[in-house]
Amino acid sequence: MIFKCKNCGANILWSPEKDSMCCPHCESIDSEEMVAGSNMSQCAACGAPMQPKQYDSANKCEHCGAYTIFEQRISGEYEPHLILPFAIGKEKAKELIKKEFGKKLFLPSNFLKASYLDKIEGDYIPFFLYDFDCHYRFAAKAKKIRRWTSGDTEYTETSIFQIYRDMDVDFSRIPVDASIAMPDGEMDLLEPYDYGALVNFQAKYMSGYLGEVYSVSGDTLEPRAKQKARNDASALMRESIVGYDSVTPEMDDCRCNRTAQNYALLPVWNYVYRFNGKDYFFRLNGQTGKLVGKAPISFGKMAAYAATLFASIMAIGALLNGILGVI
Repeated sequence: MIFKCKNCGANILWSPEKDSMCCPHCESIDSEEMVAGSNMSQCAACGAPMQPKQYDSANKCEHCGAYTIFEQRISGEYEPHLILPFAIGKEKAKELIKKEFGKKLFLPSNFLKASYLDKIEGDYIPFFLYDFDCHYRFAAKAKKIRRWTSGDTEYTETSIFQIYRDMDVDFSRIPVDASIAMPDGEMDLLEPYDYGALVNFQAKYMSGYLGEVYSVSGDTLEPRAKQKARNDASALMRESIVGYDSVTPEMDDCRCNRTAQNYALLPVWNYVYRFNGKDYFFRLNGQTGKLVGKAPISFGKMAAYAATLFASIMAIGALLNGILGVI
């Protein structure tokens, strides 16, 4: 399916800036109508052949540039419960990349060129969001050591304490990405998202973006979510234990019970830059603008800078030599 404008027939897109469906041609707002495609191998806009990947739920036609949403992959077991609409548009995403890397001295010359940055794509990444009730019991032996000197004698007093904590913690919407194409570490670094902006899934939010269905099941990913919950619970627990010189755990038991699991789509901007035969990936949180990625270094630019610097130093040296020679 695609969305077309009822007024002029142009492809209509979701606009983060206007928080609504917006026609880029006649600028009408919320004038969309859904146009169903015949199948997943044909663009619903121009009829050109399409070759979606195994987990694509929305793709871009290479011929006309229209974004087609594959109904078969957003329905039934693959229908998301929730979606977090893009809050940052394409132009803003490009500005954020320019701001982050614009002052890098040895950045490849074409890294921030418009023709390259225009290739940035918004992508709805599949996530499972988990709610847990956790019961945490913790016991430890702690020590406080006090030292002082009286006359010629140094004294040491060691006080031993028994620590016990029993804590209930509720976690809501712990995210785990369900895409095998996206590195878990990079997705974790893009957090946090503001889940207060989540809405019930509607296909219109995907208009103008790429999309994926989950490639790993929620049950398979649950242990990772539980570990995230345990790590956070442990951090909260240890924040309550302060003022000791040493703490030796004797019991560390955190049991998490899942109370809810939701399949959601979260927004990510992807910029892929190829340099010297290698792809560099940059991910940008489509809601907050948080950016993850390391830019390549142009050693040619570095060498040119070093040569220029050396020539400048030599010129200054020659000038000083001439001045001192005159004196």
